[in-house]
Amino acid sequence: MMISATRRILLSSSSSSPSLSNLSKSSFILKRFYVAPTYLNPAEKHIYEKLETELEPVILDVQDVSGGCGSMYAINIICEKFNGISMIKQHRLVNSILKDEIAGWHGLQLKTKAANKA
Repeated sequence: MMISATRRILLSSSSSSPSLSNLSKSSFILKRFYVAPTYLNPAEKHIYEKLETELEPVILDVQDVSGGCGSMYAINIICEKFNGISMIKQHRLVNSILKDEIAGWHGLQLKTKAANKA
């Protein structure tokens, strides 16, 4: 079973007295906090953090599907950086980010999707 880990977004006020009645959109700063899910093992967490840093995905799932030995992973990514590029180029981008890790794997199940098509 795969569990989606989505990005956490926090809106914080840039003014000293954040009364909702007198704040405009321009007074808010969008801050994103990316936290790897706690259920990931260390290898999954490494992959998750590497992809998160490079791609800033909307949704990212990483799962060791090898039975725990770390030889095969299932990765699902929905990302704005994939907008307007073919699935093959999306996969090549992910493969280039994880090339060192993939060299030691038996296999990879990769699903990618552009955020505007999700």
